[in-house]
This record gives sequence, structure tokens and C-alpha cells, in this order.
Amino acid sequence: MKEHVINVIRGTPLFPYIRAYYTVYKRTGLSSLLKTRIIGGSGDILERRTQQLEDLCRRARINPPEGRFLYSIDTTLHVMEYPGYRRLGNLTPDYGFLLENGVDGIERMVNEKLIENPTGYARVLMRTLRAIRGYLERCRVEVDVDVTSRAPETLEDAIQLLLTCNSLLWMYGHPLIGLGMLDRTLEGYPSSEDTHSIIGDLIRALSLYPEFKSNTLPGDTGQVIVLGGECNDLTRTFLEVMMELGLPDPKVVLRVDRNTPEDVWELALGCIERGLGYPLLANDEVIVDALREYYGDDAENYGTSACWEPLIPGRSMDQNNLANLNLLIPLEEALRSGCESFDELLEAYRSALRVYVEGVIREIEALEFEPSPPLSLLFPECIERCRDIAHGGAAYSYNGVLSVGMGNLVNSLINIKRLCFDEKRMTLDDVIDVLDDNFRSSGALRSELENHGPVYGMDEPLVVDLTNRIIDMIHGELHGRYKFGLSSPSYIWEGEETGASFDGRRAGEPLGVHISPVKLLEGMSYTGILNFASSLDYSKACNGGVVDMMIDRNFLERIRGEFTGLLRTGLMKGVMQLQVNVLDPQVILEAARDPELHPDLIVRVWGFSAYFRDLPEEYRELIVRRALEYSEHGGWHG
Repeated sequence: MKEHVINVIRGTPLFPYIRAYYTVYKRTGLSSLLKTRIIGGSGDILERRTQQLEDLCRRARINPPEGRFLYSIDTTLHVMEYPGYRRLGNLTPDYGFLLENGVDGIERMVNEKLIENPTGYARVLMRTLRAIRGYLERCRVEVDVDVTSRAPETLEDAIQLLLTCNSLLWMYGHPLIGLGMLDRTLEGYPSSEDTHSIIGDLIRALSLYPEFKSNTLPGDTGQVIVLGGECNDLTRTFLEVMMELGLPDPKVVLRVDRNTPEDVWELALGCIERGLGYPLLANDEVIVDALREYYGDDAENYGTSACWEPLIPGRSMDQNNLANLNLLIPLEEALRSGCESFDELLEAYRSALRVYVEGVIREIEALEFEPSPPLSLLFPECIERCRDIAHGGAAYSYNGVLSVGMGNLVNSLINIKRLCFDEKRMTLDDVIDVLDDNFRSSGALRSELENHGPVYGMDEPLVVDLTNRIIDMIHGELHGRYKFGLSSPSYIWEGEETGASFDGRRAGEPLGVHISPVKLLEGMSYTGILNFASSLDYSKACNGGVVDMMIDRNFLERIRGEFTGLLRTGLMKGVMQLQVNVLDPQVILEAARDPELHPDLIVRVWGFSAYFRDLPEEYRELIVRRALEYSEHGGWHG
């Protein structure tokens, strides 16, 4: 009956509006829903998307600037999705292209295309530019802020133009829009005032509207500033400002290599030590090499699509997290294949993985994406090709998937190998029975499975070889079609849907977090974890590979020099990406009991920093559990 009613509603012209209001309700609640104004549009999808931008530029309320810069987002507007299409997100426009040319220069390029073909896509781009010009004029008239349409000549004008276009993309409904390499983009602009102060005001502006920008969780905004690679004075200024302000948003990714200056390392480690959870340290020497297969020499210019997945800002339309591969799912099938040896089990896993991956790919390839004229204006190839970003306009379109549960899979396979094939204490049917029973009758066995090494995260040949063998299998199934990575935000919600696993994990419990031990055991060490992570084959898993570590603040204060040296050594040995939560066990326990006792406590969650108090309880519980494990067992040497 319920399904019949839904189908009837779907057939009415009002359904898109009902769906839009429901989306707003789920995201912001009833009070915000009552204030929401829907922007719809008519005609085919491209016409509708163009009308929506025009409507937005006319109707958006412009709030007066609170500081040096105007950064106004009308959170009461909701740009309605086109039924059956997915909105592009997790992208970083080419703000350097915008600043180099200004709106005027981009308009001249579009006009040349319009002369060549008066009825083509250039007409859409020109309408979009006129709408943006109208918005800039409204800024001048309504709040007395002159946003230049020319190529800016000062740092203040450059930032104001960037912020204005960025705010339009947010209002237009694109989620998780990155900021790119701002130390390069803004380099060289003269300023009449102290650069440090100006960058501070930029960061304060970007930190506004956190609830509107948050995607899945509070703080999950995708506002990532990429710094470094070739460091300059602005690299240092951004890090200094972020450390001083102590805000969780925007986030920072710092590209590092052997030539990263000592003072930049020190600033980065200062931010981490303060407990900001950033910067995420990205190893250029691993990432650039891995990306050359896709982007050639452009790999040198990589940024991230949101948290950690690499792409080329302003050139890649890559949708890097279209799906999460839960690596435990194929094991459920493989266990029932009647294998008589561990090698046969691995081959059965490979076969089950193939079927699973093909199913995921079929779902991905059925997806269609909404066009976006304003986003296309910030991707130079879209103008050159006169084609929307959703229709092949961008220079690159290498989509990607993520994986979750690698640690649980590897630990399960090691346990099965030992108990079923080496010691012959159990059969695969016994394993299935234990898992189906969710360890209710096997408490002692569960403890053994959790605590008997070697386990994922140890620098042991069996663990490293098995992990790289699984990576090779996944790469083989996806090669040439999709990138894949070893980190995922889905370790809690995928865990909730996954049955018990033979690493001692009960049904519904979280899966392992990124490239980190599923459970930190006595005898494990930071050194061992980084040695393990540096041995993985990222050339086949380049869509993100984050080592997520925690450290007790008191322990860090005692060994700061050694710990920072260890992080640098781990990266130079081959770790791809690294993020560190610095937490005080006493504080985190107090915050767990009453989050309001420590309202400013910042923690790192999957790939972003957020206030602990804002997170759902299940995320807080996992952070507390891991923090206490690292506090108890986080040793120096293995």
C-alpha cells in the first residue's frame, strides 16, 4: 500500500517539489524547512539548470559583510534536483583561472565561442555570465561591496572575487566544493595591509555557514585548502593563521616531500600538536607517481576532491567516491565455496570479488549527472570545448571508488588460515556457524581472534603480502575503469549493515578505520604501523590511502622530537597520506560523558576535523575507544 501511494505521488507534477522539501527536512529539520524557498525551473535539464542560476542570482538575499570580505550565502534557498540525476560534488574549480582572467576575460572567451556557434552551449554560458554579473551589481547596490569583474590586481580583490564565486556554487547546490592550492593561486598579489591579517579574514569568512555546508556529518564540508608541494610565503602564512585561529573548518592538506622546508614541517606539526586534526600530510613522492598513469605530467598539480582523493583542480570532473567496496562481503560467499586450502579460499575470494565489483559498477554506470553551467565556467576545457562539465567538457573524467574493511578482511583471513588450514582446529563450516551465531557461544574464541597476532597494521611479511595481494585483486577487477582507494568514510554505516567477521568483530560493529589497526594491541607501535603502511602498493590504490593515528597528548609532550621524526621518516619511506588526532584521555572521557564540558574539543573524523560535541554518538564512541587504545598501547618501538 505504502509503495503504491509513493508511486502515485511520483507520477504527479508536484513530486519534484515534495522530494526537494523532504530533502531539506531531512537535512535541517522542520524549523528550517518552513523558511525554505525552492528554486525549480522548467524545460529540459540544461534549460532548467540555467534558469535556476539566473533565479538564484536574482533572489538570493545578500547579507552585509561581517568583516573585511563579503561572504553571503542565503541558506533559505534550495535549488531543486532534476529527477533521476545526481548533482556534481567533491570537485575543486580552477580559481586561478578565474583570478587570472576575471569575469570579463572569461566572457571574452565565451563570446568568441558564441560567434563560432551562436546556437550552441556558449549561449548557456553567456546567460550564466550575465546572471553572475547581475549578482555582482546587486552586491554593489545592496551592500556597497564592489566585487571586481576584471582580473583582480590586489590580494583583497582576488579573495573577494574568489569568495563571491565560491558562495554562488554553494547556493547553487554543489556539495563539498574544494578550494584548491590557495598558496599558489593567491601568490604574487600585492596588498595594502598585512597579508597575515588578510588571510585570517579569508579563513574566518570560509568558516561561516558550517551547518549549511555540512554534508553527511556536522563539519563534513569538503572545504579543503591544499598547501605545499612547492612552498612559498603564503604556505607559511596559511599554516600560521590556521594554528592561531584553531578552527575546524576549512581543512588543510599539506603536500610534503624530501625538500619541504624545516619551518613548514614545524608549522604543520604545531597545528597537529594543537589538536586540530590537520593538516593531512600527503606524500608527493608516492602520490604523483601513482597519478601519472591517469594525468601524465599534470599529476604534479594534484589537489584533493574533498577529504583525500586526489584529482587535478579545475581539470578533473572525477567523481572519486561513487561507491564503497565493503571487502567483507565477497568473503561471505567465498567461505561457502567448499575450499580445501588457503590458496583455494583466496581464489574463491577473487571470484566472489569479481561478481561483487561488477554489481557495484553496474549501479555506478547507471548514474547520470546534472549539468552545471557556473561550474563549467571554472573549468577552462569546458569553455574551450564549449561543453558542460557533466557532458565531457573537463580535461579528465576518471571516477573512483573507495574500499572499507581491509583490516577486518585481512585479520579474518589470517585467523582462518591458522585455525582451519595450519592447525586444523576448525572447518570452514564451523567458521560460518560461529559467524551466524554472532559469537554468542564463542566468547573465548572471539577473544583469541581479536588478540592473536599477526594482525593488520603489523610490519609482518604475512600481513603485508596478504594486504598487497588483495589490493592487486581489486586493482585487477577495476583496472582501466575506476581508481580505488584504501580509505573510506563508511566504516560505521557499512559496519552496521555487515554481519560478524572472523576477526572477532560482532555484527553491526564498526569496520576498521582506514590504514590503521582494527584494534591496537599490546606490542604494536607507531613505528610498526608506519612500516606496514609504507609497504603497501599505492600505485594500484591511488584513490586515497590514509594512515589514521591517535596519540596521547601527555605522551607526545615527552617524545615530541622523536614522534615528529617518525612521521617524517614514515612518509619518506612510502606512506601515502597521514593524519593524527592528538587527544588527552581525561578530556575525551569527560567530553564523552558531557560534550558541553569541552565545547571547543576538535577531533579528526574520517577526513575532516569537527567539534566532538557535534558528532553523532556512535562516532564519539569510536573516537573514545580508539583514543584509549592508543593511550594504553601506543608505544614507541614494536
